[in-house]
Amino acid sequence: MTLDNLVGSSLERIDVNPEAIRRLIVAAERNLADAQVEAISPENRFDAAYKAIMQLANAAL
Repeated sequence: MTLDNLVGSSLERIDVNPEAIRRLIVAAERNLADAQVEAISPENRFDAAYKAIMQLANAAL
């Protein structure tokens, strides 16, 4: 199964937007930096790392 098989049933096709992808990558880099700040609670560091993962996954899709 490919993503193309899901278009129309559970996914919609959107045009590639290089600027939106760049913004997601920049935001992910910022969140990864925040996740390394030891002065922040472990929960917030985890949240920042999780956000970075989600942003990069969205950029990849």
